[in-house]
Amino acid sequence: MGFSREDRAQAARQSWVVRLFYDREGNLHGGRALAVVALLAIAVVLGTVMVSFAGAAFGPETLATGALVVFLAIKIPLLLFVFWVLMRQGGGYTQSDLTTNERSRVLESLVQQAREARGKPDEAERLRWAAREAWRIADEAPDDERQQAIAVAVEISGMRPTPQDRTAA
Repeated sequence: MGFSREDRAQAARQSWVVRLFYDREGNLHGGRALAVVALLAIAVVLGTVMVSFAGAAFGPETLATGALVVFLAIKIPLLLFVFWVLMRQGGGYTQSDLTTNERSRVLESLVQQAREARGKPDEAERLRWAAREAWRIADEAPDDERQQAIAVAVEISGMRPTPQDRTAA
């Protein structure tokens, strides 16, 4: 089970490690996380190469010891870091996790997509999808925001596909 955006935002104000990888709103700095993973991957490759050379020069015991050190000192922290980021991000979000601003932007986007579907060959499917998403948002919205979401869902549901001109070919 993932943490909510508010949980991540609160943790970002408490830990320097979390502040390094998350902004104040709890959003992941993907570039920073990717850079750390890339640096650790480079360290794994370089460590493995160095251990291979040392093993060739000094024997199999050195190779085994070096491989163990690379595994414990680099690979395990890399896996733990990736696991930590994934667990903080959670498995997704529900509409109830959205802020008012985010929910409004999603609803506006759905209306825009429904309008842009006009005249497209798959217009009916697009309108059904947009209406279904708008109703899902309305179902999961907090009470004080539900009326706006219902209004958008009704607006999209009321859009009918334009009749296709079957004689033009």
